[in-house]
Amino acid sequence: MPTATELSIRGTPVQMLHDGSGPPLMFLHGAGGAGRWLAFQERLAKDFSVYFPSHPGHGGSPAAEWIEHISDLAFHYLDLLDRLGLDRALASLVLIDPVGIRVDGWIYPFLFGMDIPEIVTTIFQNPMAALALAPPDQSAETLALQYRQGTALARVSWNPYLYNPLLRRRLGRITAPTLLCWGAHDRLAPLDPCGETWAREILGARLRVFAESGHVPHLEEPDAVAEAVGEFCRLREGVS
Repeated sequence: MPTATELSIRGTPVQMLHDGSGPPLMFLHGAGGAGRWLAFQERLAKDFSVYFPSHPGHGGSPAAEWIEHISDLAFHYLDLLDRLGLDRALASLVLIDPVGIRVDGWIYPFLFGMDIPEIVTTIFQNPMAALALAPPDQSAETLALQYRQGTALARVSWNPYLYNPLLRRRLGRITAPTLLCWGAHDRLAPLDPCGETWAREILGARLRVFAESGHVPHLEEPDAVAEAVGEFCRLREGVS
């Protein structure tokens, strides 16, 4: 079982889960995935020392009002790497169905305007996999947490919606070997054109497609994705 740790990063409280031994691997979660140590992380922890922080405002990490832009979150994680004594120069980078760039010919579906069944249909190929992210109950505390997480997500992704106008032209600056894991049935950011665009923009990136998954292949095919990530990262020493 992972160990839960409370950290203070430049005065910002952060909850982090940690387990495993071996080369360090930091996992940054997507929406709704904070604080949930699932089969994917368990598999990775067999070969890596897995660090799994919750973004400010998500899971057990309180909201941080100073985070107003996605770049604030990026600098926060540079500070976290420093706090943990890990190298900022990544040995490898794995991106799982990322959003964040404007893709020609595609408009991201507006998740903030959807009800739960529509979100599940958009994100998952196998709806049963969504149970991994289901809230434990409908208590006032759980509803407050969901509101806090939605607010934190909106602060960095509402306008412009799910992309940073500056990011696409900066992807060419990535020097770490990069693996792109993509669900073949992603309806939020489809392989064509989104995955193929990321693969073109990051020099030397490898694109691995998972045939039975939507937007979250690490939840729908956790063993296969963990194996791909492990194989890719084991070839390189250092922080992944």
